[in-house]
Amino acid sequence: MRTQPAEAGGTRPLEALGIGEVEERAYRVLLTHRLVTMEDVARMLALSPPKTQRLLGVLEAKGLATHSPERPRRYIASSPDIAVEALASQRQADLERARSAIHELKEQAAAANGTQESEQMVELITSHHASGQVFAQLQQMTQNEVVCLQRAPVLFSSLDETDASQKEALAKGVRLRSIADAEFLALPGAVNRIRHDMEAGEEVRIFPTLPFKMVVVDRRIGLIPLSLHEPDGPTLLVRSSALLDALCALFETLWERATPITFTSAGILKNGEPTSRVPDGAGQLIPLLAAGLNDKAIASELGISSATLNRRVAELMKGLATRTRFQTGWLAALNAFPERLAATEQGKRKSRKG
Repeated sequence: MRTQPAEAGGTRPLEALGIGEVEERAYRVLLTHRLVTMEDVARMLALSPPKTQRLLGVLEAKGLATHSPERPRRYIASSPDIAVEALASQRQADLERARSAIHELKEQAAAANGTQESEQMVELITSHHASGQVFAQLQQMTQNEVVCLQRAPVLFSSLDETDASQKEALAKGVRLRSIADAEFLALPGAVNRIRHDMEAGEEVRIFPTLPFKMVVVDRRIGLIPLSLHEPDGPTLLVRSSALLDALCALFETLWERATPITFTSAGILKNGEPTSRVPDGAGQLIPLLAAGLNDKAIASELGISSATLNRRVAELMKGLATRTRFQTGWLAALNAFPERLAATEQGKRKSRKG
């Protein structure tokens, strides 16, 4: 007789509430057979009477079952929406009490180290094992978002398949975004791993060369390996601060300029077009702004009204997150005509050498 359906991945949801496998089997028996005796349960679970009696006592203690007053006793399962919910609420209360100790523990650590602050904004982790442990813990505590810069070598995970914790994060609605560079793509198995990650729900883009490896969780904590040439080298942990804000801003800038990728039906990597923050139609507006024409002359040249011109300039500034026209013109040129700026810079370097 089958009393418990198989769970995907071999996990049992009730295990998180401290309900053992045999206890869950017994509870499921009681759910499907009302008012059964201890002997009935022992026979259905193929257990000895003493062990079954102890098992039913545990179910009653956890609120999962009750028994009738007559002899022999007849057991009945408590309603799942009441019993399981009560256990879940108790477990949540236990977790909140555990979290309440975090501040005290941090203050104790700070006092032991002779520091005034209860939390260091930047911390150096010198052990590779400790860095891997922190990385795993960050994956488990993720609530909203993870962003990554992926460079070779691979330090804390494997290219064989998508991590289980990563799949769990995606399943609960966490947004994962990664930028990989050409060196990372050249690693054996990297392209296949990216394909699996994207199939699982991760967003991935490609940038030619990345400055360092990085992972930031919920914009609260980031990890940066300090030496890519020493896989066992130290890792920098950065908590919420202006530095972490700057790292997140750097990621967003790289993300906007990185190239989206897709895979063909045959599993072949296919690059898309680089994204741009410049609105459609700005290609005509930017050169006129750069030429120094006033609004009346620009509107006349484009054949639009002053109101339409003001709207287009406002859209351009909003898209680029700028506050002045000079800043807008520079960033717009950088986004719309990167090849011209690159050629200009190259020419300047040559003239300096000359």
